[in-house]
Amino acid sequence: MGRFPVLMYHRLESDACPVSDRAEARWAVTAAEFARQMDRLRELGRKGVSMADVHRRLAAGEAVPADWVAITFDDGNRSDHVHALPILAERGFRATFFLCGRRLGEGAELSAGAVRALAGAGMHVGSHAMTHRFLTTLAPEDEEEEVRASRRLLESIVGEAVDHFAPPGGRWSARTARALRAAGYTAVSTSRYGFNDAGSIRFAYRRLPVVRSTDRSRFDAMVRAERWRLGGAYLRAECLGLARHVLGESGYGRARRIAAGG
Repeated sequence: MGRFPVLMYHRLESDACPVSDRAEARWAVTAAEFARQMDRLRELGRKGVSMADVHRRLAAGEAVPADWVAITFDDGNRSDHVHALPILAERGFRATFFLCGRRLGEGAELSAGAVRALAGAGMHVGSHAMTHRFLTTLAPEDEEEEVRASRRLLESIVGEAVDHFAPPGGRWSARTARALRAAGYTAVSTSRYGFNDAGSIRFAYRRLPVVRSTDRSRFDAMVRAERWRLGGAYLRAECLGLARHVLGESGYGRARRIAAGG
């Protein structure tokens, strides 16, 4: 059975959407580069889809088509509406936007109107918790409130079920999974590196981060699901996972900063 990729973006950078936070800069892809990457998907005969598209197809017992590439955005940055939406819509692509509650509303990164515009254009809205705190550092009751409150907020804005989740910072646990299931979520887009089985439904899906330093060769390998060409990235991900387990959150944070660079 084949594999399919889920691309993970965070924000798009331009004069209209500048990135002033140095820590965020490595996660920012320029709007122009994102447009080129979406054109590259079409050149390679691929179609950009959302996680709702993927999960719905697998739930129906059908395999994910070989030309599908799932596209996701985390955090809920203003560039989701300013740049990602028109670039995707122009090419007939869909994507999932995992929105953080603290970035929504008057004076925030995204207004409620912008969120409704995403949904109205056929984009899929998912939850990225309320405050972007790492769920594994919270008390059980606080973790439960993070996942429930964000779902309530987003559903009140888009007027439809919000049942896909992406954990802030990729931090989640078996306890998180229980809280998510209890809150009614049906799928999680994780930060675990890798491809997904195109024929089997999952509660948790792997993703591939697209960052500032992602060049065309790596992007093509992701889109084509060429695992052998991403060996170095797999090794780095495994090392970071081990560091998180052994060193805890603070030690893992230092290790990740050291290893940063794509």
